Amino acid sequence: MAVRSGTVSATDSNRSARLKVSLDAMGLQCSLSFCVRAALPAVAATGATIPGQMWSADRGNATAFHGSIDANHYPARGRCSRLERGVDDPRGLPKGFVRRTKKAGVMATVRQLGKEDILFVAGETDTVYHHTAGLVILDTSHCPRFSFEYLRKKVIERISAVPHFRWKLHEVPMGLDLPYWVEDENFRYENHFRRIAVPAPGDRQALSEVVAYLYSRHLDRSKPLWEFWLIEGLAGGKYAILQKLHHCMMDGQGASKLGELLCDFEPRARPRPVDAAISGARAGEVPNWLRRSALATLHLAGFPGAMTRGILDMVGPRLLEPLRRGERRGRDRPETPVTCFNGAIGSDRGFVFGSLSLDDIKKVRKAFDVSVNDVLLALVSSALRHYLLTRDELPPLALRTGIPISLRTDEDAEISNRVTQVSVTLATDVADPVARLRAISEECAEAKALVHRGGKGFIELIQVMPPLMVTAMMSAATPEQTCQMLGSNLIVSNVHGSDKPMYVAGARMETMYPMSIITPGMGLNFTCVSYCAQVDVGLTIEPQLVPDPWEIIDGLSSALRDYLRLAAGTKRRANSAGGRRAGAKARTRTKAKPKAKTKATPKAKTKVKPKARPAPRKKTPATRTAATGQRSGVGRKSS
Repeated sequence: MAVRSGTVSATDSNRSARLKVSLDAMGLQCSLSFCVRAALPAVAATGATIPGQMWSADRGNATAFHGSIDANHYPARGRCSRLERGVDDPRGLPKGFVRRTKKAGVMATVRQLGKEDILFVAGETDTVYHHTAGLVILDTSHCPRFSFEYLRKKVIERISAVPHFRWKLHEVPMGLDLPYWVEDENFRYENHFRRIAVPAPGDRQALSEVVAYLYSRHLDRSKPLWEFWLIEGLAGGKYAILQKLHHCMMDGQGASKLGELLCDFEPRARPRPVDAAISGARAGEVPNWLRRSALATLHLAGFPGAMTRGILDMVGPRLLEPLRRGERRGRDRPETPVTCFNGAIGSDRGFVFGSLSLDDIKKVRKAFDVSVNDVLLALVSSALRHYLLTRDELPPLALRTGIPISLRTDEDAEISNRVTQVSVTLATDVADPVARLRAISEECAEAKALVHRGGKGFIELIQVMPPLMVTAMMSAATPEQTCQMLGSNLIVSNVHGSDKPMYVAGARMETMYPMSIITPGMGLNFTCVSYCAQVDVGLTIEPQLVPDPWEIIDGLSSALRDYLRLAAGTKRRANSAGGRRAGAKARTRTKAKPKAKTKATPKAKTKVKPKARPAPRKKTPATRTAATGQRSGVGRKSS
């Protein structure tokens, strides 16, 4: 490496990479040009110069950045006296620069968000919130010690073993790359635990207004992205807790796992051991400008190829579908109608909630041989169909919904995002409830099969874009364009929760209503969580687009009662048909049995009949006449 006139230049002798760094008089800024012939042909062809960016390569392989160079290591004269040199290349070029941490021999590491998180970070605006929330109603009747201080103490005991709650985002300037997870050096639990009371009478309407108000506030990105609220003043002396989590921290399944870590299955239980994949997670160090620039440049340079692969992955399976043997020919993507709740969204949110019987849902599932998720989608479809019909706003085309599909495996114990999204029909154009359920089930099965075959959608295409481009695209798109891009009018998700009652700080959790994200152009989001013997449903809305949202919640219960009646009728018909078949079989058996008996019966009668025949008349003595006089009289009458 040579240093001259404040310029540091290095050239790989195999000409696979060339790098030039120019430092100013203060040693804090740089203008950097690069050319990678083997690994980054697209950038090489343009001869691009990216100020403040750097890419590092080892023999032309764009797979890793070998180290980092702190700007403070460069004095004004451009000397590198404080840099630690790595293993030298025989030709004179260092293999990489490594910034050591306080512990000798440990390389500095960074932890960057994955591509699955880009939409949750870059898609957030003044009117779009990408945090989720969970409303839990508590029964504290058997917990006399319950208070805000006691609750905070018990929750801190649990979350202290989960390092994710102490991480914050370190963002890249201009949104050129995904942010990094770093440890919050000024972390304090007091900044995240708060309390509030609902106004009298503390009913569900008052509670929903308070929850919607608390949700409609951005999480502070200068701190770990979560809040924990205790809500007091509920009817009957009950309490509620509201936990807000940014979606970039975890998906629905991750939040469900987290809930089981924070809660107990007994009123007075000790904290359970946390899985090593969770407790052993570590945030990275704050990346210096050079390392951050290098990774950003690497990701930007790979964007054209990733975008091309994403498009091929999205359209490839649909183009090949007609060629698959035994499958029907591929269909065009259905058009998504525009409804009253597909409009521009503001900064306010509304929230309504309700519960359904899980046993009743399973009865419907068993009667029609579908899944629980299919039944939930059919209930949403029926409720929305009735809601729109009463307002004379039901479109002739079927509504479509986006449904998240978990990509987690049984071995995946991390708290993160492992989810994709597909679009399926709600068949609101079908009047018959059973036919509607069949249509939903059929398309859901096809969508899941496509995902399992590796099919990708528009969400995967967004994930390869830099955050800056995602923000610009989501801000410029109209509500109608957003609906068509995502192929959905709303979002419906279903998360499997605990089958056992859970407790927090000794108080029993009665219900847990989820609250999720509203996407621009979609003023509805249904999120369902199964808990014990019920399914708790939370409906997040844009209040200006969806008036009287409690009608939709009540419509879910009404739709479930209708499907239960249809399921009962199906069961009676099945039992009747089964009874007729059983009767036919029984009659067949009874007809066969007499034939076997009639063969034996005549033999017994033929032996008896000769004995019963009267003897021929003879002249007998008087003594015998008295014994047979009655018979003689009968014979005389018959004659």
